[in-house]
Amino acid sequence: MKQRSLVLLAWLPCWSVVAQAYEPDVFATTNQVSAQAVYDLDRGGLSCHVGALPEQLSLEDAITRILCHDPQTRLAWANAKAQAAQVGISRAAYLPRLDGRLDGSRNTNEQQGQLSSTNGHRQRTGSSLNLSWVLFDFGRRGAALQNAQQLLLAANASQDETLQNTFAMAAQAYNDALAAQRNLAASRQVAELAAQNLEAADAKYKAGAAALSDRLQAQTALSEARLREVRNSGTLHQALGTIALRMGLPPETPLKLVGGLTPLPDTHFVKAVDDLLTEARQQHPVLLAAQARLKAAEASVEESRAAGRPTLSLTANLARNRIDQSRVYNGDYRERDRSIGLQLDIPLFDGFARSYQVRNALARVESRQAELADSEQQVSLDVWSSYQTLSTETRSLARTRELVDQSRQALEVVQGRYRSGVGSMIELLNALTAYAGAEELHTQALGNWQSSRLKLAAGLGRLGFWAVDAR
Repeated sequence: MKQRSLVLLAWLPCWSVVAQAYEPDVFATTNQVSAQAVYDLDRGGLSCHVGALPEQLSLEDAITRILCHDPQTRLAWANAKAQAAQVGISRAAYLPRLDGRLDGSRNTNEQQGQLSSTNGHRQRTGSSLNLSWVLFDFGRRGAALQNAQQLLLAANASQDETLQNTFAMAAQAYNDALAAQRNLAASRQVAELAAQNLEAADAKYKAGAAALSDRLQAQTALSEARLREVRNSGTLHQALGTIALRMGLPPETPLKLVGGLTPLPDTHFVKAVDDLLTEARQQHPVLLAAQARLKAAEASVEESRAAGRPTLSLTANLARNRIDQSRVYNGDYRERDRSIGLQLDIPLFDGFARSYQVRNALARVESRQAELADSEQQVSLDVWSSYQTLSTETRSLARTRELVDQSRQALEVVQGRYRSGVGSMIELLNALTAYAGAEELHTQALGNWQSSRLKLAAGLGRLGFWAVDAR
């Protein structure tokens, strides 16, 4: 199989339309959110507008539909958009702030005495504009912006991780259904062979060439084969219902899967384990998220320290007041006020709160460093374990394939011996049991190989359709 580099992302624009319809995105922060969710470079984008259910459901179509209906992928997408908005908030701190105010009041005053009385009224209306623009703050806004941007990178990486997990789950569900489908076909074949054995035993018994025990043993074997067929049918029905529910459909929706588990899948994509470990450390979304959170914590330290430094701001004010009042209050008058200046704010003492904010930020850096180290170790362990498991299952595939071929040949020989009157029923039933067990082992090995392959691709952080193309 030719190797292809890929980016696991799926197209999710339909989930961002609502938010964009109400508030403008002046700083285009939404463009920094991963806008796709299942994307192979050589395939083109996949849309969530999947249309009606096809007659035959392919693996790619099943994965796409499951991704589009998975709540966790929507949650990760929403979290990334929320963090993108935080980047916009941090960028807004670089722009001036303009506030307007309108106010009005009315006052009526009545005074009565023995010699005289006075009545007066006063009505006031006013308006003002206030401008405030931080010009210099010793890097506080820059640190806050760096913090928000790194957390956005972490949110994007976490979204990618969620999508890969959902992708792996969808592919595993499809493979489980294929394995159940293969087991059902094998059990039906075994039941058919058991029925043939019963027919042969019955014919020999009626001809007086075999004992009644042979016929009863063959009938028991047929009943066991049919029981296995019923159970495998239920397993397949459950697996198909799981896929339907994951796609947002009723569990009883009839599904017909395309193809089957490949008898001899391609194994040439596996590299040396050292190369795989290096690749995982460079691009696994868990590590990318941990690295971004560490950088965000380091920026938070600088932001906390900058909070204790002076801030220089440009201020301006434009105000207008109008007062209409009785002559008792000296009549009407108008007032206009304009001002512009520089304001220097110098933090002097805050009860040591800022010191503890810095200590808190430094402790978070240590926490993020430990988190990154733990993630690196866990990713390496996952890759190593998946690599070894895949290597084992790859060797098991060839052995179980040989076991199926050998047991089938043995069964055919024993069947011929029994029909010719040489073999015994016990020998025939043992051969049939061995063949049924070999088929189950081979199907299990195929399923384990596909699962191991998916786990290895997920451990590398680059799971995509290339990882499920072996069929």
